[in-house]
Amino acid sequence: MKKENIDKPSRQFCTFQISERLFGVDILDVKEVNQETDFTPIFHAPKKVKGYVNIRGQIHLILDLRLFLGFESKKTDDASRVILFKPEVGDPFGVLVDQIGDVFEVDEARIEERVREEHELPEGGEQGGALNLLSGVCKLENGLLVILNSRSLLKNIW
Repeated sequence: MKKENIDKPSRQFCTFQISERLFGVDILDVKEVNQETDFTPIFHAPKKVKGYVNIRGQIHLILDLRLFLGFESKKTDDASRVILFKPEVGDPFGVLVDQIGDVFEVDEARIEERVREEHELPEGGEQGGALNLLSGVCKLENGLLVILNSRSLLKNIW
């Protein structure tokens, strides 16, 4: 092992695609990736809530990440996956994504942290909620990785 790798702190991200764009969440927040996409709808819930899913006897609230990020909702297909988060992130929940990607390890120095601007909408506003999910970006060889804060997802439902 090279010494330079020891000195540089890095982070790992579980990546996925939404509308052909690359997003990621901290791998330490992810419990599992599951292909279960048979949801029980929740009537009168916001459109961002896809429904509930029962995975090995535990009920998880599933959020449509496309709607959180301002994209149109779409039907699930063979590539659709659900990312479930660990209990310390929030009540049992997960997000529906178009397609799962690889786990990327990135030097922390390459991550450009998002700075909240004073003129942005407050938390809870439609656009403000989406902006609060973004925690940074990282340039990769083949594109841009947008890093989301999974701990903000449940706060932005209502």
